[in-house]
Amino acid sequence: MKNAIDDQTIRFFSSEDTDAELPAATVVGEKGRNLIQVAQLGAPVPPGLVLPSGLCALMSDSNGELPPSVQKNLLRSIARLEEHTGRRFGDDGAPLLLTLRSSPPQAMPGTLDAIVNLGLTEAGAAALAEALGDDRAAWDAYRRLIESYGVHVLGVEPAGFEELMTEALEEGSAEADHELSGGALEGLAKQFRSHCEQETGAPWPADPLEQLSRAIVAGYRAWEHPQALVYRFEEDLDSLPGTALVLQTMASGTARERSGAGSILSRVPSTGEKKPHGHFLATAMGSDLTAGIRMTDKVEALAETMPEAYRELLAWTDKLERHFRDAQEVRFAIDRERLWLLDSRPAPRTAKASLRIALELEAEGICDDRQALLLLDPTVIDAYQYPVLDKTDAPPALGKGLPASPGSAVGQVVFFAEHAAELAGQGIKTILIRHETTPEDIDGLKVAEGIVTSHGGLTSHAAVVARGMGKCCIVGAGGIHIDYLLNEMSLGDTCVKRLDWISIDGNTGEIYLGRLPQVPPVLEGGIAKVLAWADAHRTLGVYANADTAEDARHAIEQGAGGIGLCRTEHMFFEIDRIPVFRKMILALDEVGRSAALAELQPMQRKDFMDIFRVMDGRPVTIRLLDPPLNEFLPKGIRSQTRMSRLMGIPVETIQQRTESLTENNPMMGHRGCRLAITYPEIYNMQVRAIVEAACIVIKEGVSVTPEIMVPLVSTWRELKMLREQIEQLIAQVCEELGESVPFKIGTMIETPRAAMCSRAIARYADFYSFGTNDLTQMAYGFSRDDVGMFLPMYLEKEILDIDPFIRLDQEGTGQLVRIAAEEGRKVHPGLKLGICGEHGGDARSIKFFHELGLDYVSCSPFRIPGARLAAGQAAVQEQDR
Repeated sequence: MKNAIDDQTIRFFSSEDTDAELPAATVVGEKGRNLIQVAQLGAPVPPGLVLPSGLCALMSDSNGELPPSVQKNLLRSIARLEEHTGRRFGDDGAPLLLTLRSSPPQAMPGTLDAIVNLGLTEAGAAALAEALGDDRAAWDAYRRLIESYGVHVLGVEPAGFEELMTEALEEGSAEADHELSGGALEGLAKQFRSHCEQETGAPWPADPLEQLSRAIVAGYRAWEHPQALVYRFEEDLDSLPGTALVLQTMASGTARERSGAGSILSRVPSTGEKKPHGHFLATAMGSDLTAGIRMTDKVEALAETMPEAYRELLAWTDKLERHFRDAQEVRFAIDRERLWLLDSRPAPRTAKASLRIALELEAEGICDDRQALLLLDPTVIDAYQYPVLDKTDAPPALGKGLPASPGSAVGQVVFFAEHAAELAGQGIKTILIRHETTPEDIDGLKVAEGIVTSHGGLTSHAAVVARGMGKCCIVGAGGIHIDYLLNEMSLGDTCVKRLDWISIDGNTGEIYLGRLPQVPPVLEGGIAKVLAWADAHRTLGVYANADTAEDARHAIEQGAGGIGLCRTEHMFFEIDRIPVFRKMILALDEVGRSAALAELQPMQRKDFMDIFRVMDGRPVTIRLLDPPLNEFLPKGIRSQTRMSRLMGIPVETIQQRTESLTENNPMMGHRGCRLAITYPEIYNMQVRAIVEAACIVIKEGVSVTPEIMVPLVSTWRELKMLREQIEQLIAQVCEELGESVPFKIGTMIETPRAAMCSRAIARYADFYSFGTNDLTQMAYGFSRDDVGMFLPMYLEKEILDIDPFIRLDQEGTGQLVRIAAEEGRKVHPGLKLGICGEHGGDARSIKFFHELGLDYVSCSPFRIPGARLAAGQAAVQEQDR
C-alpha cells in the first residue's frame, strides 16, 4: 500500500460505479472516505472525484496553476464524470457543474468551504435557464459561483457581496434571495462579477478549466491557513500529509418547485432518542441552512410535501447509521423530488445524549462495546454527577474565575469559615468567599455549598480540597474585591453583602447575583454498564488521591484500584492535631520537636491502619510531609490571637516564628525532602507510623502493599540518602514487631531537573509518581497560586489554548514526563510509573499517559469514573490504530 504522501491517485465514485478500494482517511480525508462508502452502498450520491492528500505538497510550490501531470490526470478523471453524466465540463449547452470542498483527515478550522457551480459560464447560465425553463435557478447558480469563487480563490471580502445582495433585495422588495426574480439574479450575478474585477484589478477568469485549476490550488493551500496550522500544532497533528479535496457533481435544491436542501439526524442530539430530527429549506442550497437568513422547516414536514423523497431519506439514514455504526447527520438536496445525499458524518450530540446513543446502538447490535465506548463524550460522567444551573432567565454574570471543581452551588454569601459553620447549624446554605483558603478554614469548607476565592489557581488549597469533597469551586476570580471589615465584596459596580444570594457555576467559572434554579443530577443505570466496558478494555490503572479512610471508602465505591496519593500533611489539620503539629513547629530544638512528634505518631499510625483496612491489599502510595512548615501557622492577627489563647503561647512568639519561616517563594523553598534532610525526625516519625500500622493490620489478616513516596527530589543523592534511612527504619520496626512488610520506596517527579536526570534517580526508586501540578508550575515558571491574575487573559487572547493546570501541556511538561519515564525504565525496567496531579482526571491527558505506557493515573475520588472511561477509550483507540 502506498504511503499517503506518495499516493496521487484520483478516485472516482458514484452509486453505480465506485472503485472497490476504500483508502485511508489520511489519503482521501474524512469526507471523501465517507462519500466513497455511501456510494459503495448504492445510495443516491452525486458522482464525483476525490483528489488525494498526496497532491497537497505539490501545491505549496505551485504558481497558482496545476502541475502538468496533475492536470492530465484531472482531465482524464473529469472525462469519466462527463461520460457518466452525459454532460461536458465548460459546455455552454449542457454544462457539467461541479462543487469543490476540502476533505481533511479530520474536521479542523481553516479549511476550504465549498466552491459551487464550477464549469458554469455566463453563456451557460443563459442556456441552462432556457433548458430548465427556470431562469431564476440558472442565474442563482451563476451568482453563487462568482461569490464562492471570489471569496475562497480570489480573496474578495464577503462583506461586498452581502452589501450588493442587500441592495438587490431592497430594489426587488424581497425578504430573501429565493424571492428574487430571474432577471434580478442575472443583474446581481453581473454585479458580483464586476465587484470581483474591481477588488482584484483583473478580469474575471471566464475559462472554466482555469477556474477549476485555481480553485484546486486554493483548496490545497488552505491546509496552510493560520487557523489550520495552529490547530494541528495544538492537537499534535503535524504528521498528517495534507488535505484531500472532493470534486463532486452539483446537486442543487434551488429550483422553485419541489426542491430544497436539508439535514437529517438519525437521533435527537439533545436526548439521543431514536427518531428523525433536522431541518429543511425549500428552494435552497446547503449553505443557506446555516446562513440564518430564512426560517427553516422541520424535516418531518417533508412527509406531507414530498412523501416519496422523505421515505427514501429515512431508509437511507437508517442504513447509513447501521453501516457507520454511529448516529448520523445526513446532508441532502432534493431537486424536483429527486433525492441526493451530499454527505454523511457522525451526528452532533450532548454528553447525556452520547450515553443513550452508545447504549442503544450496542443493545441493537449495531456496534459492539468497544465501538460504543468511542461514541461517548468523555465528560458524560460529570453530566450525571453534579447539579447544573438553569440559565434560561439568568442575568449577565457578575464575574468570572477559573472553574476549579464542577457542578453548581446556590447560597448566601459569607466571608469567614466560622460563619459558614455557624449558619450550617441553622440549616442555612452558604457560599464561602475568601481571598484564598487555608487549612484553618476546613470546617467552613466542609459545610459550604460552594467556594469562591479571588486568588489562587487550579491547584491551590481551595481547588484541591473542593475537588476532593466533590464541591463546586471557583478560584482566581480577580474581579472580586473583599472588605472583611464591612463583610462585603465588590464585583465591578455591584456590591454584594453578607447573606446576599449568589449562584456559581463550577463548569464555567461564572458568578451570578441571585438564586438561579438548579437542575439536579439524575443517576443513570447505563453509567455502570459503560464503565464495565471501559474496565474490560483499559490497561491503565485508576487510583485515587485519598487522605482518610472515608476518602478511601468513597474511592473504592467509585472503582479505584488503589490510592496513588495519600497526603500525610492533611492528617495534621484535624482540630485535635493541628495544635500538636504547631507545637512541633514552634519547638526550638530537636528534643522539643521529637516530643511533639511522639504525640502525633499514634494518631498517624491509626490513620494508616484505618486506610490499610479499607484498601485491603490494594496499593497505597503515602507521600511523606511535603508543604513548607509556615503553611501550618496562621497568617492574620485574628487567627494568631486565637492560636495564642488555645495553646497558651504569647502571640509574639507565634508571629516571630511565622516571620522566620516566611519565604519569598515557599513552593520552591524549604519543603518536601528538604525538610527531611534538615529535620529528619519528621520523616522518621511518619515512616515508623506507617510500618507499625502495616505490621498491626497484617497480624489481623489484612493484606497491605504500602508505597512510601519522598517528595520534591531533584538529585539522586537526596533520594539515596533518604532511602537508606527509610530502609533502616523499616527493618528496625519490623524486627521490633516480628513482622515482614513488602514495601516500595519511590519519589515524586515534580521538578524539571528530576525529570531530566531520571536515569540517575531511577537507580534508587521502586516507582515514580509524576506530580504534574508542580511540574507544570516549574516548567512554565507560573506560580499556581497567583496564576488567576493573568491566566484568564492568556486564555481570552489565545496565548494559551487551555489552562495547563487542567490539561497537560504535552509539548512542554508532557515531554518532561516522557523523558523521565523512558530514561528511568532504561536503568530500571520494572519501574512503576504513575501520575498523581489533577491531570490524572482529564481525558485528553489520560490518553497521553496511556500512550506513554504509565501504569496508573490518580485523581480525586469524584473524578475516578470519568478517568476509568477515558482510560478505556484510550486503550480501544490504540487497538484500532
